[in-house]
Amino acid sequence: MDKIFIADAVFRMIRDRRQFIVEQMQFNQVNSMEQYRELVGNLDALNHVEQELKSLLDKQEQSVD
Repeated sequence: MDKIFIADAVFRMIRDRRQFIVEQMQFNQVNSMEQYRELVGNLDALNHVEQELKSLLDKQEQSVD
């Protein structure tokens, strides 16, 4: 499989999951503070994974040049 295809797929999954979480929070579908904290933690994790993937791709691109 192509590395770019995999990265695009992961970015798409991150974006879709983030959108789902934001919609839950936006449309008042959070039932407890515990669930809210879990959703915020998930958003933090998604942001971290996305940033790490971008960093790895940048390093890959620089090493190819």
